Amino acid sequence: MQERSISTRAELLDGAARVFSRLTYAEARLKDVADESGISAGSMYFHFGNKVDLAQAILQVQQERMTAALTEALEQEPTGLDALLAIADRLSQLIASDTIVQAGIKLGLQPGTGLDADVNGPYFEWIRIAESLIRQGVEDGSIKPGLNTAAAAEYVNVLFVGAQLLSEIEDTWASFPKRFQRMRPHIIDLLSNQPDE
Repeated sequence: MQERSISTRAELLDGAARVFSRLTYAEARLKDVADESGISAGSMYFHFGNKVDLAQAILQVQQERMTAALTEALEQEPTGLDALLAIADRLSQLIASDTIVQAGIKLGLQPGTGLDADVNGPYFEWIRIAESLIRQGVEDGSIKPGLNTAAAAEYVNVLFVGAQLLSEIEDTWASFPKRFQRMRPHIIDLLSNQPDE
């Protein structure tokens, strides 16, 4: 029975993600989620008492998935520059392919939702992580010394979020990984201690 409950909850989250990707939080109704999921309203209310609970669950799963992508990159890459690029690459692929992550981003950018989650915190956390990796890169020799690490981290974040926004507008994030790959050489030119990396 518990396995079925887990499956139903996952189906509801997937359905809610599709609804929140298509409609604003204010426009979305629980009936839309039940219809999109193919799950009865009773089952939906068993798992999520209201729209706020559902939206907060989407935001939580989004953050878990993005944190997992970030952690994986940090564990696998040997230098600060490699880790920074790998994180951005993994996140661009995740955002392009994961409807729950997309819905979480959309929910986070909508004013007046009344959600308790710190929806803007991850953007500023990414700047802190980028700055830490840039400092690490200076120490390990992969990033040129003398950079203003705070300014460089903010610049990388602005490039990433700008590419994310343009990709969302153009094709619902499908082009995000390719768009990031086009930016990658410019980030390397800015940061790398090796001229032809």
